[in-house]
Amino acid sequence: MTQPKNPVQAQYEKWVYPRPVMDLTADEYDARRDLADPQGNWHTYWPSEPFRDDIDILIAGCGANAAARYAFHNRRSRVTGIDLSAASLAHERYLKDKHNLTNLTLHQGRLEEVASLRQTFDFIETSGVLHHLPDPVAGLRALGTVLRPNGTIAIMLYGRYGRSRIYQLQELFRILGVGQETDDVAFVKQALKELPESQNGSGPFANKRNDLHYDAGVVDTLLHPLDRSYTVPDCLELTGDAGLSFMAWLDNSRRYPEGQIDPDSELFRRIAALPDDQIWKAMELHSGTLGQHNFCVCLPTRPSASYQIDFTSDRFLDYVPVRRSKEAVPAPTGIPPGSIAVHRDGRSAYVLMPNAAALYRRIDGIRSIRACIADAGLQAADPVGVARSAFLYLWRLGYIFVRLWRAA
Repeated sequence: MTQPKNPVQAQYEKWVYPRPVMDLTADEYDARRDLADPQGNWHTYWPSEPFRDDIDILIAGCGANAAARYAFHNRRSRVTGIDLSAASLAHERYLKDKHNLTNLTLHQGRLEEVASLRQTFDFIETSGVLHHLPDPVAGLRALGTVLRPNGTIAIMLYGRYGRSRIYQLQELFRILGVGQETDDVAFVKQALKELPESQNGSGPFANKRNDLHYDAGVVDTLLHPLDRSYTVPDCLELTGDAGLSFMAWLDNSRRYPEGQIDPDSELFRRIAALPDDQIWKAMELHSGTLGQHNFCVCLPTRPSASYQIDFTSDRFLDYVPVRRSKEAVPAPTGIPPGSIAVHRDGRSAYVLMPNAAALYRRIDGIRSIRACIADAGLQAADPVGVARSAFLYLWRLGYIFVRLWRAA
């Protein structure tokens, strides 16, 4: 699969990215677990199937760490990593040897030629890769050819609006003729300190964990030879052009107005009345800060009933809610009696009124929504309507998963 170096390959040979992780057991890694890992997102990818830990995984564009991370945290699964960069793969091999990752196989080559592996996969992750390809549609279509009929591809693409300042700076450095040599990187790092926003502490170095705090990250962010960005409609168009079907966002919390806009406002009412794809577009425009789009797609032959979540029909009563949040303890002061606050991963807490709180407390990953209603003893004239609103709210916040099957 190896081809002569192109500018993107040359960059990643010289500037290994992302920053190499030296030990996958280190505490610093735990906060950087892959967002797309099936262990954490199984109910998004396969809500109609019981969890399995023995699947075939492809990391397409694995960089320095990702394939080894997946293999380390999914020991019973078989993980394959491909990447253009021999230097990146050398570090992957270091991690493979250090952690005895016998379930990891590595290949150097172009994502577009993945079919030459002569393998198929249950799960494919391609994070931060397609937007660096000459033809992203061809790349995604190639991944679709090695996806199993019930499989899922998890994708991360750059978001246009949240990276607007990045693209302004990229253009600035192009005008100045800045390349990718060591002296160029030193110039860029000094120039960043002289930006207007850097003078008040809100510049690009304000986030101590971001890519601008090491040289390869500076090159990847500001000096990349091929970098494109996407809006919500662009993501949907890319999916369709590649002959695939859009499944879901990996996290709904910034895709819907719940939790972001006053529910009593006219703005909320108008946005919430739109079809889902228009809600996603509207919320991207409302926020203006989405720097990434994380979503999953599948083959068009996969039955949509195996992954689509729909609260508009009474089918929702047989859904099984699974918590990805917890009750705030102690509860915030001033909330009405019988109410609770729920939160997730340090995010803002949201108050659930007494009926919604009673439903939330029945979520155990086993009960259906219908059973939660029966067990909650709701004081409401329309308990089904209350439940529909409560669980839709929690799902749109990203505070529950929804499972489409029930354990025996």
